[in-house]
Amino acid sequence: MKRYIVTLILVALGIASSVAKYNPDTERLFEKQVGRTEIIIPQVNGYNCYKADLHVHTIYSDGEVTPEERVREAWHDGLDILAITDHIETRRQERSMLKFLKNYSPDNKGFEPINTRCSRGVPADERGIIADLNFSYNLAKSQVKLYPDLFLIRGTEISREPVKIGHYCALFTKDNNTIYDRDDLQALRNAHAQGALITHNHPGWERTSVDITEFEQKAYDEGLIDGIEVVNGNAFYPKIVRRAIERKFYMVSATDTHKPTSEQFSSLGIFRNMTLIFAKEKSEKGIREALKARRTLCYSAGYVIGEERLLSDLFHASVKAEKVHENKEKGKVTFSLRNNSSIEYHITCGYRPYTIPALGAVTISVDKGEIPIVVTNMIHTERKNLEIKLNY
Repeated sequence: MKRYIVTLILVALGIASSVAKYNPDTERLFEKQVGRTEIIIPQVNGYNCYKADLHVHTIYSDGEVTPEERVREAWHDGLDILAITDHIETRRQERSMLKFLKNYSPDNKGFEPINTRCSRGVPADERGIIADLNFSYNLAKSQVKLYPDLFLIRGTEISREPVKIGHYCALFTKDNNTIYDRDDLQALRNAHAQGALITHNHPGWERTSVDITEFEQKAYDEGLIDGIEVVNGNAFYPKIVRRAIERKFYMVSATDTHKPTSEQFSSLGIFRNMTLIFAKEKSEKGIREALKARRTLCYSAGYVIGEERLLSDLFHASVKAEKVHENKEKGKVTFSLRNNSSIEYHITCGYRPYTIPALGAVTISVDKGEIPIVVTNMIHTERKNLEIKLNY
């Protein structure tokens, strides 16, 4: 079967066809098409690889895109899993929405925004959070029916003072409206009590270091945190890789996107940030099990980051070495490295750099025997590159 990085899916449009049939004075200059980026990653140790973004925002917090559009662009970008994680405490767009609806108020003066900015140490007053924090997920859930290949996760972001407390995504929540509490730890406990898995987000954001704060230590000690973002947007936190390994957190690479992803990724010619989740099946049970077992790798801008063992397993599943020619007099062997994945691998072999193209191959010559390789775009344990040996 031929594999393509990009698959174009033609969408039949009744309006267009009726125009062509009944209106001879109208000509179509192009066909409307919907394209999906197909990202090919092989099974690893019998597990399927699912591409996920576990941290995005919509207009129902401080994003600039509707939940329905988040679903469409996730499908277009080649994702298998999407988590809608609008903020609980920061809902900047709510103020604009209320201004737009002011004539619905009895006096035509509009409605007062209530507790829309209580994320920086100023808690909500006794009225609490008035907005329906499940609304954006419900809109996305209706839209995802048109894209059955995409699995949607209900989530939310608990957003507190960023330097001492931090932000946390709760995944697989049951009711986002019952999570808020003025007490920072209690809010995490409320999400945890719903069975949510909690990710510690962008641990270096607005900080001078990624050193563990007093609050983080308390949350860790209570067992409230399950995962941590190693990559957020264009920010990579090398020291967090070690923390994740030591504390047995799953690792996440998230867009944390507020704008359309086309601005941030496809316009640069790269895939969007993804968490690669290795699971038996694309279901809540399968995804939760994979996250709890820490079978995740972080993809961003061509780099793959995570635990050394899983990086090695992915590389060996993706790249196969095949002997092409042997020069016995010189003790040299020429072989082909064929890549059956959409991830381009950059390697050094004998101090020479090579690129193994996505869904392509490279031919190189080395001394006979084991082939020592350093994969320079695979990173583990802070800034160490993956080192492997290939046999043929």
